Amino acid sequence: MAEISGAQLVVDSLKREGVDTIYTLPGDPVGPIVNGCAEAGLRVITVRNEQVAAMAAQAHSYLTRSVGVCVAASGVGQTNTLTGIANALVNCWPLLVIGGASELRRRGMGDFQELAQLESTAPLSKWSQTVDSVVRIPTLINTAMKQAITGRPGPAYLDLPADMITGTADEDDVVIPQPYGDPPRPLAEPSKIAEALEVLKKAERPLLIVGKGAAWSRAEEELLQFVDRTQIPFLTSPMGMGMLPPDHAMNVSSARTQALQGADAILMVGARFNWIFHFGQPPRFAEKFDLVHIDIDAEEIGTNVPATVGLNGDAKMVMGQLVQGLDQVPITYGESDWLTSLKEKAAQNAATIEPMLNSDFTPLGYYRILKEVRDAIPKDAIVVADGASTMDISRQVIDNWFPRHRLDAGVAGCVGTGIPFSIAAKVVHPEKTVVCLQGDWAFGFNGMDVETAARFNLPIVWVIFQNANIDKWVRTYVDGVEDPNDFQPSMRFDIMMQALGGHGEYVEKPDELRPALDRAFNSGKASIVNVIMDPGASRRPQQFAWLAREGRMGY
Repeated sequence: MAEISGAQLVVDSLKREGVDTIYTLPGDPVGPIVNGCAEAGLRVITVRNEQVAAMAAQAHSYLTRSVGVCVAASGVGQTNTLTGIANALVNCWPLLVIGGASELRRRGMGDFQELAQLESTAPLSKWSQTVDSVVRIPTLINTAMKQAITGRPGPAYLDLPADMITGTADEDDVVIPQPYGDPPRPLAEPSKIAEALEVLKKAERPLLIVGKGAAWSRAEEELLQFVDRTQIPFLTSPMGMGMLPPDHAMNVSSARTQALQGADAILMVGARFNWIFHFGQPPRFAEKFDLVHIDIDAEEIGTNVPATVGLNGDAKMVMGQLVQGLDQVPITYGESDWLTSLKEKAAQNAATIEPMLNSDFTPLGYYRILKEVRDAIPKDAIVVADGASTMDISRQVIDNWFPRHRLDAGVAGCVGTGIPFSIAAKVVHPEKTVVCLQGDWAFGFNGMDVETAARFNLPIVWVIFQNANIDKWVRTYVDGVEDPNDFQPSMRFDIMMQALGGHGEYVEKPDELRPALDRAFNSGKASIVNVIMDPGASRRPQQFAWLAREGRMGY
């Protein structure tokens, strides 16, 4: 009867479940797990902050349709993962966080780094549990994987006390479950498919909205078939970009406001009527419209907007049902006054940004920087965006031609995701160009982990939009200095990157930018292109503010 340690059971369980990469910051008591993973052939990406590990792991999940794994040390090491866990929850991305913890036998005695880890993490998790017996480790990891990826995906947390890691069990007493594998892909009720198509058929101003739930489901082929056959106008959520070709004749994303306000019937696929889609309410939407809503979570259907027809199921499978249903309920919208009006509005919006795209003004504005990036990257580049204006404006300028090739903050609006998401993107897709568009404030959240990219030879290019607006805010509202002429950008992020083993470029003028980008992409190193820009630069005028709050503080 051979004895086996808890640490080895964790390693064996992860490998059995198909995990090939973990993201971690090694520390007590998870060192034996981290070392064991490396010895077992898993790729171990060690970062400088546990928040980065949790965020990178969830991006790894989204890009691979699997469960990304983060292993964190106990106490404050584990609590550093909480923002990442929260981001995975609201974005509906799978994630398994294994958190080392104080010994069970010393709970309540003030053990080293003893905190209420399970209690503080449970409200932000889809599933959470403490390992209370070494023999249960394989079963609990199997359950965590299933919970994270089944139905509406989300984070699972496994609290792993130190004595469960170092403890041993007789191998004959350990139950080894079958790997969970791919989650079920439920179909919608067949009768609802015909009902949904009848609703859409009578629409005069139809609109298809595609969200990142459809991207998670890999529904791009079925969506394209549906659009081609029906000629329905479409737009996407930020991370739904690339699910349909940006140059498709039915793409009306550039006329987003008019499309949302005017639609009398909406097919919503893997997206939610939360703040990103303005809760489906006026004035951003019509007072009344028919809604066909596809979602993996039945409870989401009808939230904020009553669904005329709710299709509960996997987006890929349900879209396949709709495509097949067109044989019995044919729909062809074709050219219409509705489509013409949207195309005209899209052309008007494009014309408003054209001067900014080609501006030679110094200091640089967002649009000129983004145009140069757009022209420098291949169509299959993965674009990561982080920071409010940088993220928002980039969607107007840089198209995504392939699904799951854009990553940004998502529903949580979480600043600081750019560096961990970029690391995961390059780990998953080493053959692709990965560029991260990041505000200087956003860069500051996890900026030291560019060293992780340099250390692991991940040639990611970060383009930092340095407008020092957070510094301007401090000067104006704290120090009381209102003169914008005292703006003196001086942060040499490019030199920092060089010191950490990467490549750095410093840009102040428009004609310097493209050569700097080319040098960075050709360097074969983790790179920063540090662009000094106009602190007053902003996006083109919008009919509606990106976020409206009643009675918000006047800051």
